Amino acid sequence: METSRLKNIVILILALTNLSLLGLLALRLTIGYASRETATQQMVELFAAEGVALDPDLIPSTTPPAGLTLTRDEEEERHLAEFLLGDTLSTSDGGGVHAFQNAGGSAVFRADGSFDVVITAGGEGAESLCRAFCRAFQYEDLVFLLEDGSGSATAVQTYDGAPVVNCPVTFTIQNGVLESVSGTHLPGSGSAASGGGTLSALGALDALLETIRSGAVVTEVTDLYLCYELQSTTATPMALVPAWCIATDTQNYYVNSYTGNVSVN
Repeated sequence: METSRLKNIVILILALTNLSLLGLLALRLTIGYASRETATQQMVELFAAEGVALDPDLIPSTTPPAGLTLTRDEEEERHLAEFLLGDTLSTSDGGGVHAFQNAGGSAVFRADGSFDVVITAGGEGAESLCRAFCRAFQYEDLVFLLEDGSGSATAVQTYDGAPVVNCPVTFTIQNGVLESVSGTHLPGSGSAASGGGTLSALGALDALLETIRSGAVVTEVTDLYLCYELQSTTATPMALVPAWCIATDTQNYYVNSYTGNVSVN
């Protein structure tokens, strides 16, 4: 048999094999999509049976991210302190606590990410300073509660674009001047945690459904998105666990993607 003819036969066989593999892949994707559509519709019907409205378009197919173990960053702590107090800071350490101080005030940071800053030489423009702080240190959903220039503001830390639901910051404002900042701040560096789970959005909704059947008052699911929960132990002061936030007309529920446990904040 001529060499060129043999090559053509081999090429044809390879092409047919690739087409067969593509066909099998397309079939699997079609079956998977149809299966998910069926599961989604069944979930909507189960919620409807409990008197709860659930829009199927709210249910994402996103896979939860890996959990993270964060590493404390002293330079980030100093940067935050300098942002609020200015430079030329004196420092002291002890028992896992890092303290900074200058003429502008003092700042204390702990191993679990919590911190307190007291500003004794503040200036005007507290609202713009709060907004700048949130932009610089990855906080979102800034809300002011002020009357005649005094009161407070709150925001929530984000990590890689996702909110960390139990990682807030609170600003105290008096007569338009920022007096203190307290909350939790997360370092940017960390490593993927071993183990864990990947509970889907449908799995999170199923967990919430059991909570509703146990007496939780809900009439509508209004949003569903991925977030993180901050967990702290002696061995691991800062760990981020992926979770699902299920917003409803009454309150937000958080479903741990490792355990399926439902909580509220």
